[in-house]
Amino acid sequence: MLRIGLKGLFVGLCVVFALATVGAPAMAADGPSKTRRAKLPKGYTVVDGIVAVVGKRIITRTALIRSLAQHGRSQQMVPTDANRPRSDQAMLRQVLGVLIDNELVLVAARELGLKVSDEEVDAELEALKRKNVWDAGELRENVRRLGFAGIAEYRNNIRTEKIRVKMLRTKLGSRLRVTEAEVKRVMDVKYKGGTVEDEVRGRHILIKVAPGAGPMQVNKLRTKAWQVWDLVATKKQTFAEIAEEHSDDVGTQYGGDLGYMRRWMLDPTFARTLWAMTKSGEVSKVIQTPFGFHIIQFVDRRMAPAKDKRYIEQTIRGLLTEQQFIKLYKSWISELKQSHHIEIRLQ
Repeated sequence: MLRIGLKGLFVGLCVVFALATVGAPAMAADGPSKTRRAKLPKGYTVVDGIVAVVGKRIITRTALIRSLAQHGRSQQMVPTDANRPRSDQAMLRQVLGVLIDNELVLVAARELGLKVSDEEVDAELEALKRKNVWDAGELRENVRRLGFAGIAEYRNNIRTEKIRVKMLRTKLGSRLRVTEAEVKRVMDVKYKGGTVEDEVRGRHILIKVAPGAGPMQVNKLRTKAWQVWDLVATKKQTFAEIAEEHSDDVGTQYGGDLGYMRRWMLDPTFARTLWAMTKSGEVSKVIQTPFGFHIIQFVDRRMAPAKDKRYIEQTIRGLLTEQQFIKLYKSWISELKQSHHIEIRLQ
């Protein structure tokens, strides 16, 4: 049973689910649904469409749609697949998978009694206002644009995210161990003791997502990115020509040419995708970074004299730490999934 803090009423999950519009079209959250609904019994209220149940917690359709706008930022905390599906339904399923993982982490945090104070939440809000030069009214406006009902709901989101970070640090942070010997081994094998480093030349097309963009806007831009990808796939124009016509990145050279770049110079998600490619002319799927949606073309790779050995060491240590973290995280999430009830109701 789900406790609703309104006049002491209890709303059965089965009743709510029967009345919810989980089976409605994936992006129908902007307007009222035309789905015919049964008349509610007296004293009952539709809470929301339920798309998943994790233990005793629910994930609502509203939370799922809202998370479309935050999906790119979530992968910065836990590096995951940066590819973005073409279809709306596949996109929702990808986001839902992340929300389920997040909820499992929060369940573990509650079991440990981890908390975040009001002062910590206040500090986060103030930092957000300073960073964007917002007054209180502008903050409220942008919070609603992100899909939150108001500041109170957004404060709760900040609190849960900070609790999740604390739990990740508590559970996994102490287990991350990258030794100097491991760093040196990679340095010697791949970078000749730190005297050389690899540079990769690529092109990209950026479909920019503005900070504070709402879920429906982000979804439209993802669809646009796939439409541009289709143009690339037809090969009727060169990648450079399509980049000139459609890319929002005005800082690159002609045709989205990035020139030869070193890994530590790029966004980690972008670099992870570019460095994974090996064949000249190879084109990535649509990926997402905090800047927006990208289509990347691999051009060339070369070894060049190292500019600073310390940057190579930091890059190697960061990559080894990331690999360890992902391995530990996936193993832990797998254990949590086996020990907690999970029911997916998204159709």
